[in-house]
Amino acid sequence: MDSLLQDLRYAIRTLTRTPGFTLAAGLTLALVIGANAVLFSAIHAMLLRPLPFPLPESLVRIWCVQESVSHASVAAPELLGWREHSKGFSQLAGFGRTSLNRTGTDEPERVRAARITPNFFSVLGVQPAQGRDLREEDAPPGGDTSVVLVSHGYWQRALGGVPDVVGQTLVLNGRSHAVVGVLPEDFSFPEFAEDTDVWVPEWQDPQRHGNHYQSVLGRLAPGVSLEAARADLERAAQGIGHPEPGQKRHTVRVTGWQDHLTTNTRDVLWMLWVAVGFVLLIACANVANLMLVRTLSRQRDGAIRAALGASQGRRLQQSLVESVLLSLFGGVLGLLLMLWGMELVRTLLPASMLRVAPLELNGTVLGFSVLLSVGTGLLFGLAPAMHASGMNVLPLLRQSGSAVGARSGHPLRSALVMVQLALALVLMVGTGLIVRSLQNIQAVDPGFDAEGVVAAQLTLAPDAYQEDARKRAFFEGVAERLMARPGVEAVGFINDAPLGGSGSGGDFFLEGGSASPSERYYTEYRVASPGYFSAMRIGVRQGRDFGPQDTEKSAPIIIVNEAFVRKFLGGGEALGRRVQLRWSEEQPFREIVGVVEDVRHQTLTEPAEPESYVPFAQFPLRAMTMLVRTQGPSASALAALREEVKAVDAEQPIYDLLPFTERVEKILLRPRATTRLLAAFAVLAVLLAGVGVYGVLAYSVSQRTRELGIRMALGAHPQQVLGLVLGQGLRLTAAGVGVGLIAAFGCTRLMAATLYGVEPFAPDIFLGVAVALSVISLVACWLPALRASRVPPSVSLRAE
Repeated sequence: MDSLLQDLRYAIRTLTRTPGFTLAAGLTLALVIGANAVLFSAIHAMLLRPLPFPLPESLVRIWCVQESVSHASVAAPELLGWREHSKGFSQLAGFGRTSLNRTGTDEPERVRAARITPNFFSVLGVQPAQGRDLREEDAPPGGDTSVVLVSHGYWQRALGGVPDVVGQTLVLNGRSHAVVGVLPEDFSFPEFAEDTDVWVPEWQDPQRHGNHYQSVLGRLAPGVSLEAARADLERAAQGIGHPEPGQKRHTVRVTGWQDHLTTNTRDVLWMLWVAVGFVLLIACANVANLMLVRTLSRQRDGAIRAALGASQGRRLQQSLVESVLLSLFGGVLGLLLMLWGMELVRTLLPASMLRVAPLELNGTVLGFSVLLSVGTGLLFGLAPAMHASGMNVLPLLRQSGSAVGARSGHPLRSALVMVQLALALVLMVGTGLIVRSLQNIQAVDPGFDAEGVVAAQLTLAPDAYQEDARKRAFFEGVAERLMARPGVEAVGFINDAPLGGSGSGGDFFLEGGSASPSERYYTEYRVASPGYFSAMRIGVRQGRDFGPQDTEKSAPIIIVNEAFVRKFLGGGEALGRRVQLRWSEEQPFREIVGVVEDVRHQTLTEPAEPESYVPFAQFPLRAMTMLVRTQGPSASALAALREEVKAVDAEQPIYDLLPFTERVEKILLRPRATTRLLAAFAVLAVLLAGVGVYGVLAYSVSQRTRELGIRMALGAHPQQVLGLVLGQGLRLTAAGVGVGLIAAFGCTRLMAATLYGVEPFAPDIFLGVAVALSVISLVACWLPALRASRVPPSVSLRAE
């Protein structure tokens, strides 16, 4: 311990005597250690830390698997059958998002709600902080529930945080609901993008076959593995259900809940951590080169210590203490950078998960940062330390002055530079592929024009709008009033607007289609108004748009998209063909009167699915998205929407008002943030690699001053000296770039799942990166070579 403290004091004195070196190396390490710590905090929060529920490893998500839908929602009879026949789960609960209108207050309010089976919170292991949990009798047959649980946030925000809230009444969708409990303050449900305000119990109708509308969460029975529970549920699923004629019974899919929640985040986080790990290795090689220069310049001091009795282990320890101390200094600076870096990484992560697994600087992250700092110090300090402890003492004692370091090169330093260049090239190629992928996504034609369009969500209360005529009167009345506004070009509404994250679909019967029971006809369903296609500038390719002639009394019609025609009609004539949608048995045959452009409905990266549009007048719904195309500013259009809705029904809340371009921007937010982070890491890697090349050649030139002076005194031309030094640098560059290309060819194969519209091996990107890195390296070589060629021979010959 005494020797360790002595070495620590010596290292502190040594580092403080060279503040420039210490600060440069410390900042380099701070960047890479801080970046690694930020990525680790995200991976720890999302992937490694268990969900904040009792026995989270036993929580699973369950889907119904249909012929063309691998992750379908579940119908009530299926959930009831699974509960009865499966023994692998202690409990199964259903849930689904919805919204309710709260009235009876100064202003109508949209309430974010969830419909759940009464055992939902029992499955999660959550107990209300006030009042009681839901009971089976709270969801009577027929669905006429009159109780709710409220979240802690809604209790504080909308109910005033009063202590006697249990028993109070909320008017939701025109019906009174008694508050029976308040959930804990720290409870948040990670499946929902928004915090849920109220939780409403829902009755499971055993006759509601074919209506797949809810998600299912389960808890494994004690001692039952995930695979065993999955097999048990598969057996149970074969004995239940009510398949349509000619269809197979549905199977099931079971996944660990945390795995499901992090599916879309896992690959991005691991890819970024690999990238920042590459930068860490480049930085270690860079600092190792700097440390090796210091070691070479202090060889005589080390020889004297060895001659005075210092053992090889003691000299190794002394060198490693200095490198670890330097790394810890960088780690402290890196923790300060974490606070800024965490804000960047939060943009990559789903808000729903961040509520239950916040990104924070906790003890685990601090411990990782300390271990990373120590490990980094050992990594970059080991090679210089071994060189210092293993040098031959006698030849060094016979030398004096700076002649000790006269050796112009060192194979280890050259190897470290080649490693830097190779890692930088791999990272640059990966970044180039991601940038190209983002460019391809941004260039995708979504099938609509979002510029100049504003959107708002409207959900009518079922009690106040039971009759179809009232639904028509409300939405058509709002549309007419908006069209009378100056600057408004078009107004339309649809039940599922593009890029909204929702959709609905089902089977249909195509008149004159294949009679084979194995060929299934499945389409996405949309309910749209006249003016919707105009508002979104979705082109009508054949036939006509919806119009005022399409009423509830007119002939049933339908409009389909081009994907529908390609898949089910072989690209042939669509107009006049008839289809029967299977969302209910009473649906009539509908004649196709138009074909519209394909729309990327779910994401920009998924091709358009077959879609069918039914006129709103013939199938009015309560929940619609209003879309207004205007020539004026978005703020004015949004204000007009509010005013006209209030004029038609003052009790109707309006929500999710925003310019439609924000939906598109939201889709691009994560790929843009990923690209920017990777680009930042690639730039840092290239800078470090360039500095490494420059450092090696600059040190080489400084050590070869006498040699180069003799060459010039004997008649060597400055251009020859320039070429001599450049040749050394170019050999390093060629070796590093060659190794990097081979490594990149293998590494980019692992990125295939994260790319869009670009192959993992894109020759132009590989070649462009290799050329760019070679040019950067050439510039780094040029500076010391130019300095060497301009040193007068007289000065060189006087140098020791």
